[in-house]
Amino acid sequence: MAAQHHERGPRRVPGDDAPTGGTAEQAVEESRLSAVPRSGAPAERAAAEVADLEVPADHLPDLDHVGGAFKAVFADHPAGVAIITARGPEGPVGLTASSVSSVSVVPPILGFSLQARQGSAALLAEADSFLVHLLDAQNLALARSFAVSGAPRFGADMPWEYLETGEPLLLGVGRVLRAVPLARIKAGPALVFNAVVVDVLGNEGTGVPLVYHRRRFHGLNDRSALDPED
Repeated sequence: MAAQHHERGPRRVPGDDAPTGGTAEQAVEESRLSAVPRSGAPAERAAAEVADLEVPADHLPDLDHVGGAFKAVFADHPAGVAIITARGPEGPVGLTASSVSSVSVVPPILGFSLQARQGSAALLAEADSFLVHLLDAQNLALARSFAVSGAPRFGADMPWEYLETGEPLLLGVGRVLRAVPLARIKAGPALVFNAVVVDVLGNEGTGVPLVYHRRRFHGLNDRSALDPED
């Protein structure tokens, strides 16, 4: 059985070898992070506190009648699947996201959104950096684990390791981006992120990307292509 996480030689993770006392600034930061709730309305409020900008919605008309149709439209809109991970105050955290998109190539910027009321999202919202794992069909088990609240994550049967920069890397994912947040925008119950990609840790996919459509996972392959190959 695999160990909880795998180290490629002696790695030094920020904070692991800090003196017991630490600096006053470190103590304040650790206290602030440890106070972030894991779920519920307090977690939503905690996530909102890190927003750089809030989009006011008070002036919008009553749009409840649009909600059902809006949900149906996006149920038919396929999206790529990613897992976003970061180091939390009590260990690694992560969740599955289908909202990751490319915003800019020069500079390399990506975007995604988090439902701020969820515990893992509240902790990710606090992170100074995170990893975005873009999944292939072979990573289906990982996608399911990180999509279900309370499912086992970062356990003995899930190979992973801390990077020297502190983020938890899921081994076996071929396309991984390390990113630093540029802006967190509070929009309704969600936080919308813009983040700059500072490192590409892997760019080799299997050619069968994982896609989410109609509340199910799908794998794209050459047989699904509609246009002839150039």
